Amino acid sequence: MTGEYRVVSFLITRAVEVGIRILVFFILCLLLGGISPFANAQLPGQKKEQFEPVIPNFSAPSADWWSGWPDASREERREWLQDLTLAWEEWRNQLPEEEGLQKQAAAIDKALKGVEITWRKHAEYQRIPLLQDVKFPPDPNILTWAESDAAVNRGRLRLFGLQLEARQLDDTLSQSLVQLRKQIVRMREAKGQAKKESAALALLLAQINQLNIIEQSESLQDQLKAWQEQLDLAEGQLNRMLAELQFSSEAGEALVKDIEKQTAEIDQLAAERTALQSATVESTEPEANLKKDLALMQLEVDLLEGYLEKRKDELLLSTNSVLGEVEEKLPLVVSRDLVDSARTLIDGISRQLNIRQRQVVAWRSEEGQELDRWWRAFERIDSGLARARDLIDDVQRYELAQLQVYKERQGWWATVRERTGYFSDLFYRRWRELADYQLFTIAQNPITLRQIAKIIFVLVSAWLISGLTRRFLNRLVRKKRASEQSMYNLGRVLHYSIIAVGLVVALAMLGLDTSKLALVAGALSVGIGFGLQAIFSNFISGLILLFEQPLRVGDLVELESGVFGRIRDINVRSTRITTRDNVDILVPNSEFVAGRVINHTLEDPVRRIHVPFGVAYGSDPDLVREAAMEAARRVNITHTDWKRKTEVWLMEFGESALRFKLVVWVNSNMVSSLGDLYALYNLELLREFREKGIEFPFPQRDLHLRSCEAPLPITRKNGN
Repeated sequence: MTGEYRVVSFLITRAVEVGIRILVFFILCLLLGGISPFANAQLPGQKKEQFEPVIPNFSAPSADWWSGWPDASREERREWLQDLTLAWEEWRNQLPEEEGLQKQAAAIDKALKGVEITWRKHAEYQRIPLLQDVKFPPDPNILTWAESDAAVNRGRLRLFGLQLEARQLDDTLSQSLVQLRKQIVRMREAKGQAKKESAALALLLAQINQLNIIEQSESLQDQLKAWQEQLDLAEGQLNRMLAELQFSSEAGEALVKDIEKQTAEIDQLAAERTALQSATVESTEPEANLKKDLALMQLEVDLLEGYLEKRKDELLLSTNSVLGEVEEKLPLVVSRDLVDSARTLIDGISRQLNIRQRQVVAWRSEEGQELDRWWRAFERIDSGLARARDLIDDVQRYELAQLQVYKERQGWWATVRERTGYFSDLFYRRWRELADYQLFTIAQNPITLRQIAKIIFVLVSAWLISGLTRRFLNRLVRKKRASEQSMYNLGRVLHYSIIAVGLVVALAMLGLDTSKLALVAGALSVGIGFGLQAIFSNFISGLILLFEQPLRVGDLVELESGVFGRIRDINVRSTRITTRDNVDILVPNSEFVAGRVINHTLEDPVRRIHVPFGVAYGSDPDLVREAAMEAARRVNITHTDWKRKTEVWLMEFGESALRFKLVVWVNSNMVSSLGDLYALYNLELLREFREKGIEFPFPQRDLHLRSCEAPLPITRKNGN
């Protein structure tokens, strides 16, 4: 990245920060009771209101007497603190001589002085020059640039420390507000004069501490702003020096000597490490082995620092060499192996160091010179790891500077491959830092974004593999190399098996012990026995249907409940049937296993049906039989062979018709679930009977009337 790009990037970043701060300011003003952000603006000709400091009632201070402090200027705050201190000293003389109240009053005195101390420190910080040891000489060589870069990097570390301190202070400010609310509630609920006085002093102390924290925060923000501005200017000067680098033979010779010296030191450290690794500890005490392990870790850290220091000098030497007048293009010193190996080694040593620290704490008590001796060894190793991390950052900065100089000296295209690799590696490192961020833990195993991404990848891969497998099986069916039903069953079994394997792998990646799944299965069986009995029954029934194959996809079935249609899918819980009305019905699998099911296409799709009909008395039976046979032949689903022939039976003599049956064999595979067989045959019978003049009967009733004689007259007694 060139100097111009860095300046433009800085300007854009600052503009975005200013815009965000203005937006946040407006939002806060709206949230705080509709306060206008321009409420304190002074209109032309309008006189500014005179500032009057608020002095609380120390016997019962209000909750918000100090709320105007952040809006006051520095001079107004000094005047306010002075008046507050005088009023407090006058009121304190009237305070009872009780030990508890006097201790609280002394704490308030200290808090008031703490605000003045914060102001004094802020004034001292403003007098201290920032980056005072940084020099940016003209006509620099590679060594002077490295010295300036190291000084600026120390400033970066100082800024980073201030940023951490600012975050901690923000947390302290939030906790202070919580403490204020608690003290307000305590003062309101206090009963009795003594408790009220103590609660009032505690609230006043919390309020003054809040003012001190506000002052510390503003002072720290001023320091951050000043450091950021100085570092931005220093970055610009470093870019200027990098663009104006001059070749220096003296610098090259010094770097060569340093590299040779570092190579010798690395060889010596490697020999010491080899000798220590091959040495056998004579004592069986655990402390002797721990001492050897710590010595090996210290040698590893020293070797790592040596390699990184050597790489820094190699990068500087390469950059200085390309500045000279050379005929051939020099290769860049770019290799990601060292940095990646260094990070891996640092992480491994850090984990081992934590284990050793817990081991020592378990051996020894928390006091004593022996524990201090071990802890000093731990601190030396930890300090070496911190220096190694800083050296890794230095190597990365030197690589970026080398790329910039090579691009300017050898051309843009000469370094496009190296620059692409560098920035891709930078992007990969940033992603790895984000991916390794711990979100939560499961069974004491940290769960990171990387693990979640791997789990999602495994599950999606299992689903895709299952889908591709089923597509392959369907392709075999389309090419008529396998039966549809067998491939359907195989696809279902493979689908459930692949998904189950994917889930087990995902659980193992989460850190769960898969050997303990038996316990989970036992607990699950209890739940199945109570609340999931119906679901489990349907699941087992689905497996029975898939393996036993009493029903297959495409079969024409009729259930005991009256559902009639073709099977479209056999799933784990239910089976989908499409009826004559093109309605999909999901039937639980247990109904197929426990109930009676008529499968019209189980083994032989040819079946016989009986179509009843009637004709009028007086019709010729031979003509009726011939017409019915012709009607059956017109229906395309009629099946005839030498074994199965169409027949017409005279069944009975009805009250008003001759009752016949058309007994016909049909191929169920040719029957559409959207039609009715009897309707097809009845329609053809109607057409054929009309052509041949065969009449259909109508209901008839014969009434027979009989005549009878007139009844004799009834004689009554008494002559009537």
